[in-house]
Amino acid sequence: MKSVLLALILLLIPIAPIAAQDGNLTDGCITDFDATVDYFPQKAEVIDAGNLTVSYHGHYKLVRVGNAFDGAPAFDYVLVQCGAPAPPAEDFADNAQFIEVPAGRLIALSTTQLPALSLLGVIDHLVAVDSGFYISTPEVVEAIATGEIAEVGFGAQVNIELALELAPDLVLSYGFNPDTDAHPILLEAGIFTALDASWRENSPLGRAEWLKLPALFYNQEARADEIYAGIRTEYQALRELAASIPDEEQPNVLLNSFLSYADAWYSPGADTYVGQLIHDAGADLALPSDDPAGSQPYSFEAAYAEGWEADIWLLETFGVQTAADLLALDSRFADFAAFQSGAIWNNNRDENPNGGNNYYEWGVVSPHLVLADLLAIFHPQLLPEHEFSYYQRLSAA
Repeated sequence: MKSVLLALILLLIPIAPIAAQDGNLTDGCITDFDATVDYFPQKAEVIDAGNLTVSYHGHYKLVRVGNAFDGAPAFDYVLVQCGAPAPPAEDFADNAQFIEVPAGRLIALSTTQLPALSLLGVIDHLVAVDSGFYISTPEVVEAIATGEIAEVGFGAQVNIELALELAPDLVLSYGFNPDTDAHPILLEAGIFTALDASWRENSPLGRAEWLKLPALFYNQEARADEIYAGIRTEYQALRELAASIPDEEQPNVLLNSFLSYADAWYSPGADTYVGQLIHDAGADLALPSDDPAGSQPYSFEAAYAEGWEADIWLLETFGVQTAADLLALDSRFADFAAFQSGAIWNNNRDENPNGGNNYYEWGVVSPHLVLADLLAIFHPQLLPEHEFSYYQRLSAA
């Protein structure tokens, strides 16, 4: 009877809520751990990215990356506030990795990660990249030139001795094929390595939202949410502007991912990253892939039959600046309606001498700027004062 009364009394006692500190700790560690404190009052909300989730648990957060590559398991990262005890490892998946945050020294193995580091104000933690050859982010280019940032190589050829010497707290990598990727080698060496699966997102906004991944490791949630909210607002406003165009006024757009010398023409599906950008800018694909979420190879003859009358032609081709450059690849391109009208654009307006295209670097976290370029190409009357960021019209000579 006494035990029953005691249980009833305990039920009536209010449970003290977890207290919250003023903001996330972005520098240093807590000195007096209190299990009742919420050490991450500024929490990231993932809205559009389908392969990234985060949950908060007072003094640690659980970050999960899914669909990092074909057949990949979910990868779990337990981010523990520095100065707090780590939760029991047995409470998590076998592949879970533990790291104290805010993190310190960082190696980034994809150029797409660099703009996020710059925007978040944490690029001073960067100690190495895979290679500086294609990089456009100015402060990284400069630091590589002065030797402040090292180059550790690509994929399975990563210089593991140099990586260990640099003693990173965190490596941001990516997955494609575990047999040729860097992350299995880095993990085997005991280096905390997180996979960035942004490239697996088909949504332009979903891909941009991965700027929140490095933010989670540096407790920069508030800054990341503010940055992404601005990107999202501008993108949606441009999409709504394009939606005002009647269907009959939407141009047919020919787009090929690569021009190869094997006569293969790759065209994206409507639900791919590029396909969604084209749609959101108020246009239709002239040669869509039968797989809405993938690309499809066409012979030149099939592309010619289906796409030669397209109103606009968008290229993604290195080194093509003029109509003459395009004809040098294949003289038959002169028959295309877009060639004859001069309505051919390439996404290489901002390209470095090595072929590093900023469309694939800063464009990833700036889909609103890419969309603005496309809208100005398809419907110039809507953005008459537009200054292009990534696309340029091919000159006649």
